Amino acid sequence: MAALRGKSRDGEEISEAPRVLIAMTEAMANLVTLTLRHGRYETKWCVDPNEFSRLVRDWRPKLGFIDIDLYERFIDLFGRGLSHGQPPLLCFTRKRDTSVKLSAFERGADDIVEVPFTLDEIVARPFALIRRAYDISVPLVPRLRLSSLEVDLVEQKIRIGGKELELTPIQQTLLYLLAANSGKVLSREELLSSIWGGEFEIESNVVDRHIRELRVKLGDDWRTPMFIETVPGRGYRFRSQVAVSDAAN
Repeated sequence: MAALRGKSRDGEEISEAPRVLIAMTEAMANLVTLTLRHGRYETKWCVDPNEFSRLVRDWRPKLGFIDIDLYERFIDLFGRGLSHGQPPLLCFTRKRDTSVKLSAFERGADDIVEVPFTLDEIVARPFALIRRAYDISVPLVPRLRLSSLEVDLVEQKIRIGGKELELTPIQQTLLYLLAANSGKVLSREELLSSIWGGEFEIESNVVDRHIRELRVKLGDDWRTPMFIETVPGRGYRFRSQVAVSDAAN
């Protein structure tokens, strides 16, 4: 893969994978980190304000991801005490309130993503911000292998056992969210908040319905699942250990 070459807003030379500092729930941060494997980035997750400030100063990220519904004050921390200029900042919100977005822009946000979002946004928007700020084009990795699943982000397809299947954008995001948090139980509340934002009530069966439809496409029997396990009274868990690799390799 060709080396990345570019300059920061203050003229600093950049020749490595752009560093992305993420302030979100752990489940969301894992989803974003997995999705960014479709590019070439180095990521760190932090929700402690003091550690976040230290990382901004010492690790010198080239891009920030902040969930402003939960970590709104981190917008100000992202640009504080820097001698090399504030890197581009991508904010996430479940709110449709224009004043919330305008406030984020006034305080340093370069772009805002609304939840629910599609995975291609998590690839395309950082690509645009990095190119604009540093004149770098981050390579695109269209296909990833998640253990026995090969996922094509561009075509919204998965390949399993030689069979090719199409996924809806929601099914693709749900699969990535579960796989990114492999081995961990995600509650319905976490799944709703991460994928659908505030569009549905917690009592809604939207999560169960989409899990059921995704299982059908994966050929996954809920009684003896290979991939998505129901944990009674708690939520859902991705059973398979996920080893992520570029499907082209």
